[in-house]
Order: sequence, then structure tokens, then C-alpha cells
Amino acid sequence: MNARTKTFRYGDLHMLRMLLRRLLLIPLRLVLRPRVTGLENLPASGPFIIAANHLSFFDSIFIALLTPRHLYFIGKQGWLTMPGLKGRLQGVFFRAVGMISVDSTSGSATMAGLETSLRILREGHGVGVHIEGTRSPDGRLYKGNTGTAWIALSSGAPVVPCGLVGTERVHPAGAKRLHVARFEAHFGAPMAFPEHIGRASDRRARRAVTSMITQEISALSGQEYVDTYAATVKSRAESVAHGRAAESGA
Repeated sequence: MNARTKTFRYGDLHMLRMLLRRLLLIPLRLVLRPRVTGLENLPASGPFIIAANHLSFFDSIFIALLTPRHLYFIGKQGWLTMPGLKGRLQGVFFRAVGMISVDSTSGSATMAGLETSLRILREGHGVGVHIEGTRSPDGRLYKGNTGTAWIALSSGAPVVPCGLVGTERVHPAGAKRLHVARFEAHFGAPMAFPEHIGRASDRRARRAVTSMITQEISALSGQEYVDTYAATVKSRAESVAHGRAAESGA
């Protein structure tokens, strides 16, 4: 496993995870009062994948708390390496809940994260992933990355689509604290792709599966779909902002 991609075995820190879940789930339900549907669609045992949209920094935490079974969520390595006391505490928290950290700066590092996810699924556990790879810049649903399809086709695990609604109101981009606002989490019926199983290396098969998953997420979240990667849109916006800054400083 790549040194920059870390996770924990299911037994490690299990009691801490259970304690964190119990401590955080109570205020989540009492204060934010999320509307949750479709939890019965989650398998009671065996491997499964939750594929969700991404509107807020806390989306993966909300999903992990609301899911009855423990979930390993794929996240950016940068979440574990932020500076300062807040950054260290954040890193401890994400490690404790079993985050699969992925260094997306290279293809080999990203693949190491996917292989770690595959190992966890083969051990019979659940893996969560935001199919867009990054938060939506404007609330719409963007083109999905095919890593989720690779994991699904390599493992044969069912994919449970999840549509989040309103989590960006709880924690808007750039906010320093949570806002009290209701949000929704809708879990769809498990998806299987028997016609594509074993074709993880086939780019067209991965794209077809990704499109099917994204369509289900869109139906659950009610979002408008944009056939462009969210990361591309953000990169363009950053380039424009840098260009304007350079012009103003000239």
C-alpha cells in the first residue's frame, strides 16, 4: 500500500468510533433534525458502497453518522495534514473514524487509495465515496469520476446511491462554524452491474456504470446535472481569479 494512503483495520480504535458516533448522533438528530429516507436499502451484512453527491465539507461525516453500519469514507489526504491545533484535532478525528486518505496528486497514489477501498470491501465492510470527487461549486451535480465504478466492478459490491439535499446550508463553503439548518439524506435501492462485472479495466464500462450511478443520485437529490467535472470548473474559476488579481496588482 502506498505510504501516502492510510486506513485502519476494522478492529483498530473500534471503541473510539462507537463513542464518537453515539456522542455526535444525538446532537445531529436533535439540533439539525435531518430527514432521512431509504436506510432499509443498506445491506445488513457484507460489503457495500455508498456513492453520494457532495455539497458540504461535513457530508461524509453526516452520512457516516446516519448509516447504521460502520463506513470507511474516501477523503483527501490534506484533511489529515492541516497545520495548527485545529488541523491536528481534525486529523485525529478523521483517523479515528477510519477515513481512507488519498493523495490525488498522482495517478499511482489515487490508485493506491482505490486498492485500499477494495481490500476493505473484501473484508466485508462498507466504503463511502463522493462520486464528483470534490464539492459542487454551485449546488448542481457534476460529472462523476470513474473510481467508484472501478471499485464496484472489481469487488462486485452493491452500490447504494445517496442524494444529499441542503447540507450546504449547514456548512456553506468557507464557513468557520456549523449553521442550524435541516438537511435531507436519501438512500436509493442497491445497484448491481452484472453485465459489467470483471470489466473494471474497460474505460467504457466504467463510464457507463458511473453514468448510471450519477443518474440515480440526481433523482434522489433533485439536482440539475452538468456534464463537466466539478474540479475543472473550480480550476477555471481559480485561474480567472488569479488573472484578475494579477491585473489589479500590475
